[in-house]
Amino acid sequence: MNRTFVKHLSLCLVLAAGFSAAVSAPGAEAKTKYTITKRVSALTYKVNAGQKSGELTMKEADDLRNKLADVNSKIDKCKANNGGKLSYADENNIEKDLNKISLKAEKKELAKRVNKPN
Repeated sequence: MNRTFVKHLSLCLVLAAGFSAAVSAPGAEAKTKYTITKRVSALTYKVNAGQKSGELTMKEADDLRNKLADVNSKIDKCKANNGGKLSYADENNIEKDLNKISLKAEKKELAKRVNKPN
């Protein structure tokens, strides 16, 4: 009987410690939403940094920037058609476009890293 009580008590303490750590974790109270505009700016920064570091050529970086400009114009058109907001379907389509751009940038950067002679 004592052994069961000790197991139960230790389980309660572990759960209480885990719960208090989860509640008091920094950043747990205020999570910011990663919006489409933040993602576009992050991808633009990534393309610029990739070109600066030599992982992307000028032609590759310009191609990615043109695709990002196309996404920005698509966002503007969708907002104009929907009263200044993006619909869920528009958000999904734009996210797919951003995923394609992100994957293309990653592939090109990784290809350059693999092909670099030591």
